[in-house]
Amino acid sequence: MAKLFLCGGGFGKQLEDTYPVFNAVIDNTKPLLYIPLAMPEETHTLDECYGWIQNELKEGGVDVPSVEMVRSYEEILTKEFSDYCALFIGGGNTFSLLKGLKDSGAFAKIKEYLQGDGVVFGSSAGEIIFGKDIMTAITEDPNDVGLQDTEGFDVLSGIALDAHYTNAKTEEDHERVTAFLTNYSIEKGKVIALPEEDTLFIDGDAFQVIGSRPYYVFENGVRLEKRAELRNELTDNEWPLEYIDHDRWIARGIVFDEEGSFYFIRAERDDMFGKATMIETPGGGVEKGENLNMAIRRELSEELGAEVDVICRIGVVSDYYNIIHRHNINNYFLCKVKSFGEKHLTEDEIHDFHLSTLKLTFDEAVDEYEKRRETPIGRLVANRELPVVMRAKRIIDEMGLLS
Repeated sequence: MAKLFLCGGGFGKQLEDTYPVFNAVIDNTKPLLYIPLAMPEETHTLDECYGWIQNELKEGGVDVPSVEMVRSYEEILTKEFSDYCALFIGGGNTFSLLKGLKDSGAFAKIKEYLQGDGVVFGSSAGEIIFGKDIMTAITEDPNDVGLQDTEGFDVLSGIALDAHYTNAKTEEDHERVTAFLTNYSIEKGKVIALPEEDTLFIDGDAFQVIGSRPYYVFENGVRLEKRAELRNELTDNEWPLEYIDHDRWIARGIVFDEEGSFYFIRAERDDMFGKATMIETPGGGVEKGENLNMAIRRELSEELGAEVDVICRIGVVSDYYNIIHRHNINNYFLCKVKSFGEKHLTEDEIHDFHLSTLKLTFDEAVDEYEKRRETPIGRLVANRELPVVMRAKRIIDEMGLLS
C-alpha cells in the first residue's frame, strides 16, 4: 500500500526526525521525482528549486542516486512513476498546484499511483492537497487561478489538512488562522493542522505524526493539542539471534530538575553481557496490576528516590537482547523532579550491579553514552536511549519547562 509523508512545510533541521524514516522507506537505488510546480517563478525559479532539493536531501541524509525534476504539469504525464523511489511535491500556492494537477490530468495519474505501493513526500501546499479539501489554505494562499473544484486527494477519508500552523510571523496572524480553522471544522469537518516541524506519515490504513512540536486537531469547533510520540524499532546486532521467547514491558524516565540537570543510573556489571560500566535511564519492568503511570512513579522512587511530575510520554522504543532471548518494549516518560527521598534498591541492584545515581548536564549525558559504546551492551543502550534523550531536551526547550 502507498506510503505518504505529509510535511507541515519545514526543511533542514526542522525535519531531522522525518528524513531518516523517509530514507528507510524508499528504494535507495532509484532516482526521486521532484514536482516543484506550486512555487511561483517570481519567488524561486525552477533552477533554484532544483538546487534546493539536491542540497536538502543531501543534508537530510536521504540517499538517492539522482533527482529528476519536471518543469510542467504535462511532463508529469510522461513519467513512469514506478521508475522512481518517490514523488516529492513541493510548496507554493496550493490553489495553483491543485488546478495544474487537475487540468493536466496529473491528479488522476497520482491518484492511481496511490492505489499501489507508491511513496509520496508532500510539503506545505504538497501536503494540503492530500486532504479532503484545500480551502484550509485560503488564509495564506490567494485563489488567483479561480479554482472551483477544491477537493483534494482525501487520503484520510474526510479530514482536511493545514500547514505552517503555529509558525505564523505574528500572534495576530496565528489567531486569525485559528479562528478560520475553528469555524471550518464546524461547517465542513475535521482538520489536522501541522507545524513546519511535524510530518504526517501514512502507511496504508495506519498513520502517525513524526516530529517534536505539538500539532492540532480541529473538530466541531474545538481545538485539541496533540504531540507526536517517538517510535523506534531496533535490532540487536551484537549477539546472534537464535529465538525470542518473551516480551518485557518497561517504563523508563528521562528525569530532569528545575536547573536543567538530568538524572541517570550508573551500573557496573560483569555477567553474560560482558564486563561493562553503563549509563542508563532509570526504570524497569511493569509489574502485575500496574499501569505505565504507576510503574514509572514506582521505578523512579525505587532507583532515584525521586517523586516526580510526569510531563508526557516521549514514545516507545522496541529493542532486543538476543543473548537472553528477550524483546523489550521501552515506554519513555519525561519527568520533572519534585523532591528526593530514600531509594529502595534491591539486593541485586546493590551488590551485583552497584547502581548509583548520575547527575549530568545534557552535553555530559550525551558524552557519557558515547563513551560507553566501547562494549556491546553499551552500544545497544546508546542506540536505544540517545535519540530519546535528544527528543526530551527538545521538548523541554520548546515547552519552556525550565525557569
